[in-house]
Amino acid sequence: MPTVSNVSSFRKVTPGILASQRLAMSNDIPDIGKSEVAIALKRAAQPLGLTSTAYHVLDILLGLSKSEDWKGAARPIVAISNEKLASYVGRSERTVIRAIKQLVEAQVLAYRDSSTGRRWVHRNGRGDITFAYGLDFTPARIRYQEIKRLADEWQAELNARREAKRTVTRVSRAIVDILDANSDPSLADFLGQMDAILANGLDVLEKAIALLDLYDLLIEAVAEAQTAEKTSENNSMTCEHDIRVTQLFNTNSPDSYSNNRTSADADEINSLADVAYGAEIAPEREQAEPGRAQTAAKGLQNRPSGADFQRTASLDAVSISLLESACTAVQSDFGLSLSSWPELMSAAEVMRVGIGLSESAYANACGRLGRQAAAAILAVVAEKALRDPEKISSPGGYFRACCDRAAEGKLALAKSLFGLAAK
Repeated sequence: MPTVSNVSSFRKVTPGILASQRLAMSNDIPDIGKSEVAIALKRAAQPLGLTSTAYHVLDILLGLSKSEDWKGAARPIVAISNEKLASYVGRSERTVIRAIKQLVEAQVLAYRDSSTGRRWVHRNGRGDITFAYGLDFTPARIRYQEIKRLADEWQAELNARREAKRTVTRVSRAIVDILDANSDPSLADFLGQMDAILANGLDVLEKAIALLDLYDLLIEAVAEAQTAEKTSENNSMTCEHDIRVTQLFNTNSPDSYSNNRTSADADEINSLADVAYGAEIAPEREQAEPGRAQTAAKGLQNRPSGADFQRTASLDAVSISLLESACTAVQSDFGLSLSSWPELMSAAEVMRVGIGLSESAYANACGRLGRQAAAAILAVVAEKALRDPEKISSPGGYFRACCDRAAEGKLALAKSLFGLAAK
């Protein structure tokens, strides 16, 4: 098969298209299989800037390509007309053409145009491609390591921002609880500082770090105030004792008395630290990532809130083990684990982007049904879309319809899961 990738004269060539063509003409093709590239592309859809239609087109093209074409130095080429592809996606031809151009400019595909503009593939007796004109996945194979790195970095950033939001909520609650438990006027300024941090335009990561620093200062201030109060009480008790009692013999060693008071002060400070620790226990907890936030907030308990685990009629007879056994395509294609409810809800963002669902639509579903039920419905919709993309042309609309039925108590989610698990 020729190694030259042609672009028809009717196309307006852009720098992104030229970059894809240069990659497609390369003879140094890594031996990366279809499944590895498909998973990396779907995970990197967000950092690559793909729209929901482009993602849907990409998913169909990957499904149409043959695994044998991804072996060795072969060039996986898909030949399908824009008209037929538009019918699969449920969009107009112009929308599909724009989606394909976006994939080409993202250096995922490359154009391999014939002189007539038609797309077709010719194979020999062994099934190998001899001549082909269509959409070439060679750029995606060459950029596999780069695409995988983009996906990992985006996922890490997503996790860091999610943990930073939890840290802001957790630490601000702890500061308020500590101030409520201590009526010392010298601590009143900390509440104003906390409000100023929350009200400014800092990024959520910067807010989390600033609140953690403020929390450390508050703990030190409370400990100092408590120590000063105990010292004042001790001095008062000593003076009163000297007035009422004539001490003839000093039977207590000064060093022993000092050591006893030091131990008492330490117990008081430790007790205060326990109170602060209890004030930090907020309803929503998950394990923090390594880094500044985890070090400063070490010791905080991590547990889901009651709102996250709100049970609805839609979750009757639905267990996490059933979800895990039913949603096999979601776990393999997206590289996720659904072995617990917290893992399911953490994976919701990847699944949402994977099916092209808007953030506001998913947030609305969480508000109506609870995060647990919304994540379970999202997993089922994503599983069905991955298994049969032609049947569900608009996964986002399908998800909204399922949520509406769930709100009315008419969604048989368990039945769908048993059906998926049986296939």
